[in-house]
Amino acid sequence: MKLIATGSHLSLIDAEGVRHDNLRPVRLFPLTEPQHWISLVDEKGREVASIEDLNTLDAEQRGAIESALKLREFVPVVRRITAIKRATDGHDWHVETDRGPTVFRIETDESIQSLGGTRLVIIDKAGTRYLIPDVASLDRESRRKLERYY
Repeated sequence: MKLIATGSHLSLIDAEGVRHDNLRPVRLFPLTEPQHWISLVDEKGREVASIEDLNTLDAEQRGAIESALKLREFVPVVRRITAIKRATDGHDWHVETDRGPTVFRIETDESIQSLGGTRLVIIDKAGTRYLIPDVASLDRESRRKLERYY
């Protein structure tokens, strides 16, 4: 298997010598195993190859896949919870993320899920995932607000 990166496009030459163009990487377990099990899919969403561990690739290939992943993934990291306000159909969360301040709505407490240890994911009404990589790293006021809902 040979991976070729051309700008934001990935191509792969498989074991039989067949070239597959316009591939995109997809993390199969983006929150719990981000460095493992990366699927390379074609334009129709069919898997062409899978990579068990990114760290087994050489630096150039790993860099190409990581760059392509960054272009398609959007999982803001919550740094601080500034307010949680009741809404008619859930709660509006006012947070500061690694991408700036934002407000999102969750419908139920089940929208907050543990990823093991002190990692949480919050899934808003639109389906966007927000990651809290370590609850203990939040400031005291943010942890206090979070405790009411989780």
